Amino acid sequence: MRAVARHDERMRVLRIAHASLTPRLRERERALVRCFPDVELELVTTTRWQEAAVEVEAVEDDLFPVRTARPLFSRHIQLFAYDPRPVIAALRRHRPEIIELAHEPYSIACAEVLTLRNWLAPHVPVVLQTCQNIIHNYPPPFRWFERRAFRQAAAAHICSETVRDCLTAKGFDKLVRVVPFGVNVDEYTPRPLKRGAKETLTIGFVGRMLPGKGLNILAEALPQIAHENWRLLVVGDGPERESFTRRLSEAKLINRAQFTGAVKYDEMPEYFRQIDVLVIPTETTARIREQFGRVIVEAMATAVPVIGSTCGAIPEVIGDAGLAVPEGDADALAGAMLGLLLNKNLRADFGQAGRRRAELHYSWERVASQMYDLFRDVLRPSVATDLRRRVEATA
Repeated sequence: MRAVARHDERMRVLRIAHASLTPRLRERERALVRCFPDVELELVTTTRWQEAAVEVEAVEDDLFPVRTARPLFSRHIQLFAYDPRPVIAALRRHRPEIIELAHEPYSIACAEVLTLRNWLAPHVPVVLQTCQNIIHNYPPPFRWFERRAFRQAAAAHICSETVRDCLTAKGFDKLVRVVPFGVNVDEYTPRPLKRGAKETLTIGFVGRMLPGKGLNILAEALPQIAHENWRLLVVGDGPERESFTRRLSEAKLINRAQFTGAVKYDEMPEYFRQIDVLVIPTETTARIREQFGRVIVEAMATAVPVIGSTCGAIPEVIGDAGLAVPEGDADALAGAMLGLLLNKNLRADFGQAGRRRAELHYSWERVASQMYDLFRDVLRPSVATDLRRRVEATA
């Protein structure tokens, strides 16, 4: 879907997002500007940040201005503040009609930007992008930051229904829309399905190797299918790597495993094309409940069937593109992996369903369209429906 606006009205959007460092990491913003030329977007991001354990420096963009601000006080996502000068400059020069703030409402960065907005542009509506789907009672001052953000925000967009539940429970009663993370369906493309009976199939795990990501469950499940012809590809790194490696060694499976370590985002499409089945065995903990699972939509776009746990938003995102097994159940995970390894037709069916699902629901063009609708509804609710019809009529 590539809708294009053809009218004289302009929409000035200021997006503040710490991780929108490179064109590859700001595809949401780029799709919005490409699809809707009436959008004048300016971005404020950090000078550098660590994405998936890889240090990334901010670069310019050919579609819109990018201002960079040094992170102050901390490198923790909820505890840092921006150098306020680039934010102030953007508010004064860009004169936004709407501010999209990609920070949790309890964070220091959110509190800082709201304060600057209140001083310099008090009537500009703020749309929060929030992904928190675990209810926490934060200590002061974070509890106060969250309540203030809920009072002052005009709307929020969330990545899954599990986040809506959290917002509702905390009393947020403004406009809320689900706008998922997307995938570049032109770049994450399928490879030919392996069909030979003796071909080695690749089970993939992609993500940070953290407690709660289910690596202990995967280590318990893999020995149950050791008699089959498979290899394991682990893309990512983290503190659980040592214990996971030890368990594979104890099971005499370490020779089947390949560990890539932390990988740059630009390299991910090629790794997905090496995978035949992706596993997401996340377990709910006090700190982890899967908020979305961007690797799921990347796998689907590559026509890779997904086996995920029932943790958080995983079943919601997978839909009909794979299997959801009870979280923490190694036997169920082993059975699902065995079923897909042995049944090439089922792998093909899930792969095709995933590709369709990625194109229909998770392309960046689809995400941009949802963002545009939300911004219009926040800015001009009374004319939003009519405006949307005009945009689509000229697409």
